[in-house]
Amino acid sequence: MNELSEDIEAALTEVLGGHERGILSRAVIIAELLDSDGERALSIITTPGVTEWDALGLCRYGVLSIEGPAAAHFAGGSE
Repeated sequence: MNELSEDIEAALTEVLGGHERGILSRAVIIAELLDSDGERALSIITTPGVTEWDALGLCRYGVLSIEGPAAAHFAGGSE
């Protein structure tokens, strides 16, 4: 486990607990970061103990959760 993963886990646990969202089990964070030159990079960070297949499953489920409502929105002609 690296320090960044542990810090992310602690921060998410505190924030989610403060909003009564339950106990954090595991997480995948996908973030776009800007470096000092303004270059963009995609960073994928997981909480400690998340395997590659767990991360892939969580990400795929998240994508499907977004795609369904988005497709329904656009199919309905709403803008």
